[in-house]
Amino acid sequence: MWHFQKIDPLLLLAGRKYISVVGGGGKSTIIEFLAGRQAMAGKSVALTTTTRIYAKEPFILFSDFESFSRGPATRVGKTHEDGKLTGLAFEEVRSLGESADTVLIEADGAKHFPLKFPAPHEPVVPPFSDRIFVVGGLDALHCTVEKAVFRWKLLPDPGEIAGDTVISEEIFLSFFSERAMLKDVERRKCTIILNKYDLLRDRGEAFHLAKALLDRKKCAEVVVSSAALGFFYKLAHA
Repeated sequence: MWHFQKIDPLLLLAGRKYISVVGGGGKSTIIEFLAGRQAMAGKSVALTTTTRIYAKEPFILFSDFESFSRGPATRVGKTHEDGKLTGLAFEEVRSLGESADTVLIEADGAKHFPLKFPAPHEPVVPPFSDRIFVVGGLDALHCTVEKAVFRWKLLPDPGEIAGDTVISEEIFLSFFSERAMLKDVERRKCTIILNKYDLLRDRGEAFHLAKALLDRKKCAEVVVSSAALGFFYKLAHA
């Protein structure tokens, strides 16, 4: 029998130095939450990007990274432009791990949409990532595609899933495929995080989606979360 088991979210980071986060909206919230918890546990944390992230304090530029301390989680970017930090090259990301216990990498963008369809250049995942979190927002359910999916116009068959199509459970699951949000993601390294559990009208939908993803062998594990409230659950077999 399957059930949701509440977990300590730091278990998602255990034994892993480089964690890339891709997919839809909720990535930044999850990264910030995990970084804060890891820092509270006495670990040094670098938050960085291979694309762009908001330049939330404290942050430093990569050229100044020698001044990195083992204090609060620190954001690291190549440059600071228009309130955002620009992305690092892969080898620059790797070098952060020489000073930080954990390197959390925002390796994708979705403009706060719950789901996305990648452009040809996306995602930008360092090949040395120990784990890849693929985030999908459960608030996409029962919304239309045009309101819930970033870059939906890039879908290969827009006639099948049009902008005014309402997202059912099956359509939601279709975005967890190799041509969509699992693009360039190794399944053995993949944790799918279904976020914004607190916004679901029917909490049972999260269970159905998580079990379907495991049944279809889309990833190594599925976590259901409300990162904004600090709750994380793993689908486990009794």
